[in-house]
Amino acid sequence: MDFDIPADLAGYLAELDEFIEREIRPLEQQDDNIRFFDYRREDARTDWDRGGLPSPQWEELLREAVRRADAAATTGTPSPPPAAAGRHEPGHGHHPRAPGRQGPGLHCDLQNEHMIVGNNVGLLLMINYGSPAQREEWVPAWPLAARASRSGSPSPRTAPTPRSWRPRRPG
Repeated sequence: MDFDIPADLAGYLAELDEFIEREIRPLEQQDDNIRFFDYRREDARTDWDRGGLPSPQWEELLREAVRRADAAATTGTPSPPPAAAGRHEPGHGHHPRAPGRQGPGLHCDLQNEHMIVGNNVGLLLMINYGSPAQREEWVPAWPLAARASRSGSPSPRTAPTPRSWRPRRPG
């Protein structure tokens, strides 16, 4: 098996690293945004007054990172036109994991699977398994971040069910 990364993909990954250093790291550091990644992250990411939903500031920071990635064309999505809107998907087997080699941060937050490159498994599931009505509503909106799905429980055997789970402030 050949584990070498093709030259064009290696070039793309170098561009991605440069983009992260130029656009995403400064955004992560400005206005105390680092609070979303350090020991304060749970309180910073959670709006306790809205029952434990993600805080508007956290969601806006994620949207801004994606806007910057979209503008730099780093976010190629694993979806067919029209959902892809002309984006490309170079080396899908390599690049979704590439930002993770730098550790967690605004470029790749493993806690909520946010990433500045296409890793849109939910969209692929909708395209392949959604009803026609679901695909009509969700597929065009998903790449624009106008639609997203969330899950709060990994497994009924290992975690409380969504009906019994209640967010609470740590400490």
